[in-house]
Amino acid sequence: MTFVHRGVVEGFYGPPWSHDDRLWMVERMGRWGMNRYVHAPKNDPLHRDRWREPYPEPRMREFAALVEHGAKHGVEVAFAISPGLSIRYASNDDAALLAEKLRSFVRLGARSLALFLDDVPSHLVHEEDRRRFASLADAHVALAAALLEALGPAVSWWLCPMDYLGVGSSEYLETLGAGLPGEIEVGWTGRTVCSPAIARAEAQARVAALRRRLLIWDNVPVSDGPMRFMLHLGPYGRRDSDLSEVASGVLLNPMQHAHASAIAIRTAAEYLRDPARYDPERAWREALEEVGEGAPDALALFAAAHRFSAIWPDDRDRALEDGLAALRGGLARGDVDPAIRSLQTLCDERLACANSLREGLTDRALLAEIEPWIASHRIETQRIRWAVDAVTALAGSAGAAAKVAALFGLEVRLGIEAEPRHVSYGPRRVLYPQLASMAEEAMALGRDPALVRGRCLADEFVALAEDLALERLAPRPANA
Repeated sequence: MTFVHRGVVEGFYGPPWSHDDRLWMVERMGRWGMNRYVHAPKNDPLHRDRWREPYPEPRMREFAALVEHGAKHGVEVAFAISPGLSIRYASNDDAALLAEKLRSFVRLGARSLALFLDDVPSHLVHEEDRRRFASLADAHVALAAALLEALGPAVSWWLCPMDYLGVGSSEYLETLGAGLPGEIEVGWTGRTVCSPAIARAEAQARVAALRRRLLIWDNVPVSDGPMRFMLHLGPYGRRDSDLSEVASGVLLNPMQHAHASAIAIRTAAEYLRDPARYDPERAWREALEEVGEGAPDALALFAAAHRFSAIWPDDRDRALEDGLAALRGGLARGDVDPAIRSLQTLCDERLACANSLREGLTDRALLAEIEPWIASHRIETQRIRWAVDAVTALAGSAGAAAKVAALFGLEVRLGIEAEPRHVSYGPRRVLYPQLASMAEEAMALGRDPALVRGRCLADEFVALAEDLALERLAPRPANA
């Protein structure tokens, strides 16, 4: 069984993609065998906060061009509206306004629509709604049914519910499963917001509650909210190969950086096409060759320092991590020269990335997106190199004065070069929104790591050098 829906939902918080970004991504999605794009940027005010207002004509012309562009490349363009922050479910006027806004997309040629009711209060807010509906779930079922009736059978529907994560059932989910028309697909993000893995058994539990196959909203490679200083450039992975038996499809939620998101999205396209034979590392290398045209080797070295994510929490640049382990082993044996030489080469290669990317990368939009991280990558690599140089002096045969100079020189350099805000080689601090429930009374962190601290690889190199200095320069006994 194959995935019916294979694509992207532009559903992140932060600056929405430009029209040119969407055209660019849709063309590539078609090239990679993906077939769905959903327009749903959270910070587009007319999608969410001011959903009652129609889109102006210039925006509608862009949407029409996007639908046409999608059809040309085999990608169905869908539109979502997210009215849940302010809608009055008992209001016929609100229902009519919502139906008309969605109908405006159908006039452009869209044949897929979505009702997003995520990240909204988990209870009925308005008095008239509480009088008419027994629960929020009843209100959501009624609204979805009204829209389905108003727009007719020619449109396919997707609903993102208030309770969109977790593996357990709830009264809300049971009501949706029993009440929603069978043709409405329901979204799910996995056991938490940014699920490190998605197992068929987890999905099956949600299928049982909703009484239909899932449409997985996969929060990869998204980096919004408290994750905004992260750049997620690793491959798609850790999703069971038989998910298509319980899920109709997977839609990835990208970063606000459309071109940088292409690395993860292209790898996901390989998974969606053939999950059983998917090889994340091979797909990643192929994606870097394509996305990094003009400087693929430099992009590969740069991207290696930006693989850390909920999926890959132990990956900060495997070659440098191996080098750090080798250096520790060399110190224990009293022979650091091979590890030092290897690390110096690795650092020099990475220090050259900035110029190679700036001079060679064909995709200049990608270069602009990743520029803050190019700068941080160079700073953090330089910190690693300084630490390696200090270890060279501290572990060598030089006298005490040279060792003192190595420590002082390292600390002066570190003090001059401030730690960058944008994350390279793993975070010093980042919060992943790993919740166990979206119900307000039950909201809490789940079992997956949420607040990640002290995971910057550059800091580990510096700490090794500093600890070695303190050991080698320890105070002499008073009677020495």
